[in-house]
Amino acid sequence: MRQAVKPPRTRRAERAEETRRRILVAATSLFTEVGFAGTTIEAIAGRADVAVETVYSRFRNKANLLDAILAPAISGRDDGRSLFDRPEIDEIRSCPDQGAQIRLLARFSRGVLQRTDRIHRILQTAAAVDANAAAVERLDQQNRHRGQRAYVDMLLANGPLRDGVTPELATDTYAALANPTTYAFFTGQRGWTPEQFEEWLVDSLARLLLP
Repeated sequence: MRQAVKPPRTRRAERAEETRRRILVAATSLFTEVGFAGTTIEAIAGRADVAVETVYSRFRNKANLLDAILAPAISGRDDGRSLFDRPEIDEIRSCPDQGAQIRLLARFSRGVLQRTDRIHRILQTAAAVDANAAAVERLDQQNRHRGQRAYVDMLLANGPLRDGVTPELATDTYAALANPTTYAFFTGQRGWTPEQFEEWLVDSLARLLLP
C-alpha cells in the first residue's frame, strides 16, 4: 500500500508562522479596541479564526502575546534578529564625531519609540492589572537601559563625556529622556510631532552629555 507523502517541513513551518501572525494581528487590534483587560483569549482566537487551544498552546497568556507583539516592533523586523543587528547601529558605532553620533542616536531612538508607541501604551495599562504584564514591562525597561548604556559606550569611544557625568549617570539621563512615557507625553499630550521630539532629544542629549 502506497504511503501518503508528508508535506515538506518548510510548508508546515510557513503555515505555523501564518497562524502565529494572525493571532498577533488579532491580539493587537483587540488590545487597541477594547483594552488589555477587556480582551479575552477566546476573542483573540475568534478574530484570528483559530482554536482557543492554539492560542493557549503557543502563548499561554495575554502577557506573552504582548511580549511577542513588542519584540518585532522594537527591532523593526520580524525575523528574530535584535535591535543591534540594524545597519543604523553600525553607522552610529563607526561615526567618529560625538555630535554626529548624538544626532544619529536621537533619530534611532525616535524611530524605536515611534514604532512601539501604541504597544507601550497598552503594556503600561496592562502592567497595572496583570502581574505577567508587569514582568514584561520590567524586562522591557531593563533591556532598554542596557541598550542605552551601549549607546553611551559608543559616545565614549570618541571622547569624554561632560565633566562630572559618569557612564552610569549618562545612561540614566538617556533613559529619562528617551523612554515610552516621555515620548507619549510630548507626542500624545502636548501634540508634538515625532520630528519635534527628535530635535528636542538631540538638543537635550548634547547639552547634558557632551563637553
